[in-house]
Amino acid sequence: MTDTSIHEPVLSLAGLPAHLVDWLSAVVAAGTGAAEGSPDAGGGSVGEQDAARASAGLLVAAARGVQAWAEGVEVEAIRRLVRSIEDDPGIDVGQHESRSTRQTRAGLARTAAAVELQLLTGLPLTQCRDRVALASACPARGDYLRLRMAAGTLSAWRAVTLLKETRHLDPLAADEITRQALRPIGLVAPEETVAPARAAEAELAAVLAREPLSQATFRRRLARALTLAESSSQYAHRRAHEARDLRDAQTAPESHGMACTTVTASRERAFAAQQRVTQLARRARAAGDGRTLAQLRSDIATDLLIRGQVPGDALLADAPPARLQVVVSLATLLDKDGVAEVPGAGFLTAEQVRRVAVAEGSVWCRLVTDPTTGSVIDAASTYRPPAAMRRAVQARDQRCWAPGCEHPAAECDLDHVVTWNALACEPAHGATHPDNLHALHRAHHVAKTRGWWRSTQSSGGIVHWTTLTGRRITTRPMNHHDLTDLPGLPGGPASLIERALAVLIEDATDPLPLSPAAAALETVVVPSRERVFLVLAPPEPPDPSWPPSPASEDGEPPPF
Repeated sequence: MTDTSIHEPVLSLAGLPAHLVDWLSAVVAAGTGAAEGSPDAGGGSVGEQDAARASAGLLVAAARGVQAWAEGVEVEAIRRLVRSIEDDPGIDVGQHESRSTRQTRAGLARTAAAVELQLLTGLPLTQCRDRVALASACPARGDYLRLRMAAGTLSAWRAVTLLKETRHLDPLAADEITRQALRPIGLVAPEETVAPARAAEAELAAVLAREPLSQATFRRRLARALTLAESSSQYAHRRAHEARDLRDAQTAPESHGMACTTVTASRERAFAAQQRVTQLARRARAAGDGRTLAQLRSDIATDLLIRGQVPGDALLADAPPARLQVVVSLATLLDKDGVAEVPGAGFLTAEQVRRVAVAEGSVWCRLVTDPTTGSVIDAASTYRPPAAMRRAVQARDQRCWAPGCEHPAAECDLDHVVTWNALACEPAHGATHPDNLHALHRAHHVAKTRGWWRSTQSSGGIVHWTTLTGRRITTRPMNHHDLTDLPGLPGGPASLIERALAVLIEDATDPLPLSPAAAALETVVVPSRERVFLVLAPPEPPDPSWPPSPASEDGEPPPF
């Protein structure tokens, strides 16, 4: 007789978006062994092996999406935990203290939540504080991040990174920079007349149709947007001058007889110094020096600091001065807000790049770009191969042309898309021609040479890739016009009054977690703040040393 009182558990996926249902189904099927197995080692036809790799690639993507979605659920649970602590009169968050304020109570509630989260997750307390801050950030600053996590398209690590690195900006500027940094490649920002719901749907469709942003691309976008914010904000100008006044050179002892020397300088000077040391290290390697590039950089930098140019030294006797390559639009040079890029290093503000441009010994090199695409269509001396052709391809590509790679083109191999043929006259037949060349980082060059990734190139540097798991991706030449194409940043659509009000609202509703000592300090200084009705400036950034925290155990997890 069959016992009908015992039923298999049924999990309803109703209410979840279709893409999440597909991801969860794939992950559950694989986890329970219900998914189709891969061919035996050494067995299966070529078509079966291709299908197995494609299936594995889809499963990896689904698992990453489910992980991001689960982290979004965790963030929502943390939000509820914080709210329940704040609303429970039986939990001591300083509400019975005479000079307690809403801010001090909320700060202590978040600290209590972070301590509890450390127990529940086993994560370091610093990471728990970050997740509490993400869960309870004000809507203007945190809603977009939480929505992307709920859709499974943004990891908690990347969301926390955005929250922390934009904390010094007002909430509206932080939200705009966040959207710029996470915008799917090739997606044009929606017009103001487009309804927010439709814009969100279009963005989600674009995210799902493309590969995830690589960590290098994400970091580069965020650095560019933050640099532009520094160029546009008077507050940031003041902070930059204050930071420059604190420049210094310090040396601290380390273990095993080593020490670390840190030199703080403005970006253009530090980038130039790094590039000079790297060029000298590469010259030594080419001459047969057996030290690694990293070891040579350390030794050369130290020798130059100790002795300057060294007479009689084979490498440093005639050490050339630093040479800094900067890509900047003419509009930025002519006193317009914008940013300039030092390929492979980072970005300069408009003020910094104008100082470089007028410095003694600076040489300007013309790059003619297509007015529509922003890609390079001409460079000085393009008809003098091979050096001129190399410069033209490097100027066009700027970085490795593999999907998601940001390695500077000057440090890449120039790869023939169609295998070189000494008798060929056309790019399609293997001639050495810009339309048959692109910059590839050594690791991606190896992947292409061994056939793990396949590529075809059309005119203008457009490359079509097919990866080992069957993914088809198109990479396009760098759009040099995009250096200043960042609508909506500080000074954009949101007015000064709107930004100031956003700051005041956040200041009242979104305090940082507080230690008891910090709460006591707040009770002394907060009453004097209550007389301030409007502050037309972003808030001062929080002091990273307060509240005190144990040494971080954080390791940077894989990007998503």
